[in-house]
Amino acid sequence: MPSSSPAPGRRVRALVACCVTALVAAVLATGPVAAPLLPPAGAEPARPISPTFDIGTFNQLGSQHTAGKGGWGPGRMRARVTAGLVQRKGLDVVGFQEVQADQLQVLQRRLDGYAVWPGTSLGGGGLRLQIAWKSWMFRLLDHGSVTTAFDRQRRPVPWVLLEHRGTGRKLYVVDVHNSPRGLEAERDSATRKVVRLVRELRATGRAVFVVGDMNEHEEVFCSLVGRTDLVAANGGSAASPRECSPPPGRLLIDWIFGGGPMRFSGYGVLEGSSVRVASDHALVRASVTMRARRR
Repeated sequence: MPSSSPAPGRRVRALVACCVTALVAAVLATGPVAAPLLPPAGAEPARPISPTFDIGTFNQLGSQHTAGKGGWGPGRMRARVTAGLVQRKGLDVVGFQEVQADQLQVLQRRLDGYAVWPGTSLGGGGLRLQIAWKSWMFRLLDHGSVTTAFDRQRRPVPWVLLEHRGTGRKLYVVDVHNSPRGLEAERDSATRKVVRLVRELRATGRAVFVVGDMNEHEEVFCSLVGRTDLVAANGGSAASPRECSPPPGRLLIDWIFGGGPMRFSGYGVLEGSSVRVASDHALVRASVTMRARRR
């Protein structure tokens, strides 16, 4: 005897109609449902436009100052300490001074994840100043140097143009070491050349950072900040070299300056036991935030 139940097809259609009716009733009761916000087909996710990073400077004391008995430890050993400091402190960009050939080899080997320039590409005189950066964070686009007087010799002062991989923002870094002791004329001459370089690089509209051992306190601050749009990471102001208010507190001869679409924060001077083992200088650092591009 045939069954009196509805055919399977009719049962499915009835179930679907019931569900649709219930869904419509729920929408009418709660209001319209917003469509999900999805990026256009093929569009890349939005990238941050205000990158932040930490920049530093460290005169890591050349090996020639530790030859023989007494004094500081061997240069290669201290270069290992320097590499460890940079990594533990999370510096993303750093300028080194007084690097010698044996120490450069250690830094290049021990700074895992960093690129270093100029290396040996500027000859023996160019070894002493090296710029290192995290290669996964920055890409090297360009580099160059200007020659200045240093301790009765001539020395190339290196600069690099870096691109922040995450945002495409570009910035220059210049690494400086000016003459020591009573060689005032050489310091003045070198600072004038750095001022000219800064003006040329700033004419591109990009941020410029100058780091290094300037072997001066107030004078180099007033010269650089008073003649360019650079500011010091530790504050102060200067409308001109003569209208100058240096940063408050103890002034070091190791400086971090920056100018352009950026701002500093978190300035710090590190002088703990690891730093004292590595050098007779402090490790100076600052945090940087690049200003957002105009839309």
